[in-house]
Amino acid sequence: MRGGPRPRRCIDCDICVFHAAEDFTAMFAPGRFDVLFLDIYLEPERASGVELGRECVKADSGLKLVFCTSSPDFAMEGFRMNAANYLLKPVNSESVEAALTRLADFMERDARYITVLSQRKKADVFLKDVVYAEVNDNQTTIHTVAGESLVIKQTLGELENEIRAAGDGGVFVRCHKSYLVNMNHVLEADGFGDFLMTNGEKALVRVKGEKTGKRLLFDFKVAQARRM
Repeated sequence: MRGGPRPRRCIDCDICVFHAAEDFTAMFAPGRFDVLFLDIYLEPERASGVELGRECVKADSGLKLVFCTSSPDFAMEGFRMNAANYLLKPVNSESVEAALTRLADFMERDARYITVLSQRKKADVFLKDVVYAEVNDNQTTIHTVAGESLVIKQTLGELENEIRAAGDGGVFVRCHKSYLVNMNHVLEADGFGDFLMTNGEKALVRVKGEKTGKRLLFDFKVAQARRM
């Protein structure tokens, strides 16, 4: 529109507004929405937006969450859920623009992929879909969110270099000589300090100095928070 604000990213989008949690849940389906701006408190009776966000992400791991909150105390809960950002009320145009810029960066990152040769067939693997990779008997296996196990004839180091070249955004960590993990798919560090992954499997962590599994996960969450 002539005289209006100049678009920054020129990304086409459709916007849906819901005034109550039940209206949204009636429309929600995995893959239907890319981004969800969610208030911490929802109508009716100030229902928990965090709980709703958790259920949505559980059903649709590709959904990006942005929480709106009246207190920064709620931000840590968002970090645990890998929220893309949070907006502190009262919300202004600058904070919304920053959140949208971050979301655009996330979407650009999600489009990054590598091409691997598995069972004599080429396969494009999106980095966001890699849960972890492990080496065994001179073969590397890539485990994906879809439950695939792609066996490739590359060393773990070669795969790591390929992922770095594709632009991993700092989310892949070599936590063990035999494991390369996507930190976005780490649920927690167990009692032995190893990683429990989103696919229900375990990735070993080699303790080096103070870099235990819990410390690696904490440092990653802090780094993500500082980017907001």
